[in-house]
Amino acid sequence: MTAPIHERRGLLAGRPDLWVPILLALVAFMYAVSAIEPLPVGVFQDDGMYVVLAKSLATGEGYRYLNIPGTPNATHYPPLYPAFLALLWKVGPAFPGNIVVFKFANAVLTALAAALVFLFARRRVRLEILPAALATVAFTACAPVVLLTVMVLSEPLFLVGLLLALFAAERVADEPTARHALVAGAAAGLLALVRTLGVVVVPATVLVLAWRRQWKAAALMVGAALLVMLPWQLWVSANADALPAVLQGKYGSYTGWLADGFRDGGLPWLARLVWFNLYQLSAQGWATVTVESMPPIRWVATAALIALFGLGWYQLVRRTPVTAWMVAGYLTLVVAWPFVPARFVFGIWPLVGFVFVLAIQRILGLRASRRWAPVAWTAAAAVFLLSVGYVRYNYRGTTRGWWTQLQRLSSDRSIPIAEWVEANTSPNDVLMADDELLLHLYTGRLAIPASTFTPQEHMQPQGAEASTRAMRDLLRSYRVDYVLASSQQAKWGVLSLVDASSAELRWLRTLPTAGVCAPLGQARPGE
Repeated sequence: MTAPIHERRGLLAGRPDLWVPILLALVAFMYAVSAIEPLPVGVFQDDGMYVVLAKSLATGEGYRYLNIPGTPNATHYPPLYPAFLALLWKVGPAFPGNIVVFKFANAVLTALAAALVFLFARRRVRLEILPAALATVAFTACAPVVLLTVMVLSEPLFLVGLLLALFAAERVADEPTARHALVAGAAAGLLALVRTLGVVVVPATVLVLAWRRQWKAAALMVGAALLVMLPWQLWVSANADALPAVLQGKYGSYTGWLADGFRDGGLPWLARLVWFNLYQLSAQGWATVTVESMPPIRWVATAALIALFGLGWYQLVRRTPVTAWMVAGYLTLVVAWPFVPARFVFGIWPLVGFVFVLAIQRILGLRASRRWAPVAWTAAAAVFLLSVGYVRYNYRGTTRGWWTQLQRLSSDRSIPIAEWVEANTSPNDVLMADDELLLHLYTGRLAIPASTFTPQEHMQPQGAEASTRAMRDLLRSYRVDYVLASSQQAKWGVLSLVDASSAELRWLRTLPTAGVCAPLGQARPGE
C-alpha cells in the first residue's frame, strides 16, 4: 500500500544526506553548463593535447602525438583522462561535434564532484548539513572550478578521483586492514594516472599509518599504488628519448623536464622559484577576495588568510589527517613547481574550502568564550569582509564570463590562421605554429610548436636570443613547410631568422593575427 504523500515528504525530509547532495550536484551542473560556449578546442594547449591523445586512442593509433611528424609515443600526460575522452569519442559524434560532448561530460563530473564534496564534508570532515552545503556551493559551484570545467581539461575527473581516493585513504587510516590498504593504494595509483600530482595521496596515507605504527597496511598501500602506476612509468622510461630535446619541455615527461631546470639552476634557482610562486599565490589570494590595491591592505589580507589557513588546517588534521597531509604535500609541490600555481590550487579547491570553513567554524565557536571573545569577534569581522570579497570575485567571474574571455582571446587569434592553412596548404605540409594542436585537429596538418618550454620561463620569459635558438633547433629537427608566428616568442625567432646574414626563413605574407614564413630553398605553390 502506497504511503500518504505527507508521509513520503517526511521520509525525504528526514534524509537530507540523500537529497542535499543531489540538489548540490544539480546546482553545480547547471552552473557549469551555463558557462559552456561553442569555442574550439586547443586554445589552452593542454586541452588540445588531451584531444589529440584521445583521438589517437579512439582511432586505434595507440598513445601517440598524432600532430608531430613520426607520431611519437606520448609521455607527458598520464593516460586515464585521454582514455575517458576516447570512450566518448567512440560513442559520440565525430570531431569537432564531440567537443560539446567532452565539455558536457566535464560538467557531469563537476556535478558528481559536488555530491562527493558534500558527502566527504559530512562523513569525514564531520560538518553539519548547512556548513557542508555552503562549503560545497562556495568551493565547487564557483568560478575557479568552472574555469577548469568548461574547457577539455582533466581537473574535473581528477577531483572526482581525488575524493574517492581520500575516502579510501581515510578508511584505511581508521581501519588498517589488508583489503582497505589495497583498495586505497589502487585508488591512489589510478588517481596519479589522471594527474601526476595525485601521487601525493600515497605519502600522506603512509605518514598517518606510520604514525599509528600500522606498518603492514602502509606497505600494502604503497605496493598496490606502485603496481598500478608501474606500467605507465615503464612506458615513460621506454619512450624518454622519443622526442628531440627542444620538444621535451612541452611534450616530454615531467621528471626529465623538472630535472633539467634544477640541474641548470640548482638550489638557488629552486629557492627563487618557491619565493616567486608564493608571491603569485598571494596575488591570486588578493584577486580571489578582491581586496583593494593598496599594499598595506593587501598584506593584512594575506596575513589574515594565512592565519585562517593555519587554524583551519589544524582542525582538518584532527578530523581527517590523510586529507590534511595530502593538502600540505600537494601545496608544497605546487610552490616548488615551475608553473602558475593557481591552476593547481583550483584543482583541489574544495579541499582548500574545507580548511577555511573549519577555521571559520572554530572562530565562531570562540565567541562564547569570555577570554577569547574580543579576538573571535575581530577575526569574525575579518572573515566577513574576506567572504564578501570572495562572493564578489565569483559574481564578477560569472557575469563577465572570465572563462569565455580566455578561450575567445585564443580562438580569435587562431581561427584566421586555421582558415588560411586550410585554404592555402596541402594535406601533407608540416606546420610550425604557436597553436599547433588546434591547427592539427581542425586542418589535419602535421604541426609542431614554434617555441620551446623550459622551467626557467616561468620566472623569466625567454627573450629574442632564446626564441631564435629554439626555432632554429626545431627547424633542424623537423622538415617544416610553413612557419606561422603569432606569439611574441615566435615573432622574435622569425624576425631573427629572416633578417640574419645567413637567413634561414623567407617572409611570405602577413595574416591578421600571424606572420607566414617558409624555409629558404622551398618553392611554394601560387607564388
